[in-house]
Amino acid sequence: MVSQSSFNSGKMVFLIISSLCIAGSVLSQIRSILPDSADSGLGGGNAIVGSVISPSEQRVDRRIRVRLLTATRGDVTSMTDDSGNFSFRGLVSGRYTIVIDSEKEFEPVTEQVEIFQFRGSPPQVYPLNIRLALKGNAGFKPGVLNTEFADVPKRAMAFFKKAIELADAGDRKGAIAQLQLSIAEYPKFMLAFNEIGVQYLRLNEFEKADESLRLALKIKPEAFAPLVNDGIVLIRLKRYEEAEQLLRSALKIKEQSAVGHFFLGQTLANLGRFDEAEKELVSSVSLGGDDMKEAHRILAIIYRVKGDNEHALVELETYLRLVPTTPDAEQLRRVIIEIKGLVTPIPAPSPSPIKLTSNFPLTV
Repeated sequence: MVSQSSFNSGKMVFLIISSLCIAGSVLSQIRSILPDSADSGLGGGNAIVGSVISPSEQRVDRRIRVRLLTATRGDVTSMTDDSGNFSFRGLVSGRYTIVIDSEKEFEPVTEQVEIFQFRGSPPQVYPLNIRLALKGNAGFKPGVLNTEFADVPKRAMAFFKKAIELADAGDRKGAIAQLQLSIAEYPKFMLAFNEIGVQYLRLNEFEKADESLRLALKIKPEAFAPLVNDGIVLIRLKRYEEAEQLLRSALKIKEQSAVGHFFLGQTLANLGRFDEAEKELVSSVSLGGDDMKEAHRILAIIYRVKGDNEHALVELETYLRLVPTTPDAEQLRRVIIEIKGLVTPIPAPSPSPIKLTSNFPLTV
């Protein structure tokens, strides 16, 4: 899930060589596309290319300082461009720490990236998305990145802030109660309705989640977050045709959303439209990198259904690399062995509803 309560300033991200690797000839193109990229001075050929996402799930539209901590050369600083992009180049194998800690509105964020480059292998590009979280004492003051709160009364905002704190602590029902108080103060508080929908979704109360998200969309029909969230809810309710409509509307607003493409792909797969589903899921991986690990699982199912065992094998191995402790890891490893022909192959599975081990409701 992509959520305010899931933002973790101390989380560690290990990005290893994957299908998103780009050879050195492409690195020069990246340097020309991202003029603000910073050279680490380490003499390597690898690069970290990232995006900074605001709490409202939009790319930041002002420059933010990003630091790279290295073991041998200290700090290297880069600035995001006007679309929230940044990059560090010239990296050798090793562990690097990416830090954003100079923004008054946002909690400090630390991400770690592990670069592996084996001898003789080409340079790699490691994608990274950094999501910002508002500080607890930021007061949700209107600004460039959170104009959604510009007209919200202080009392409504106070209830909203308390709700986020309760949600972070796992008290979903308490968060909903605070959000309802917030809406009583400000009935047009679209993001509060969206957050109620997210909390009901996490409680598996899908009908109530749908109702709240519909109210959010009644206030702001083109709001990206409730469009995607209601799409997720409708998938859970197996109302796939309705989910498709909402998710396509969301992608018209934000075409580069990895999450939007992922859930549209899942929806299309459940509708049996595997070629379309494959296209959307491949797009989600291209945009979201290793964060879209569940896309590999669904792609493996699609390829097995289509009889394309070669691609199914690649997707299953990628999925297990990214999620080695998935509860059905042993079963998946056996499927890999069967595909490789080491034991009697099993028939390709019949199409069935796609089940996931994670989901991504969007909140502020």
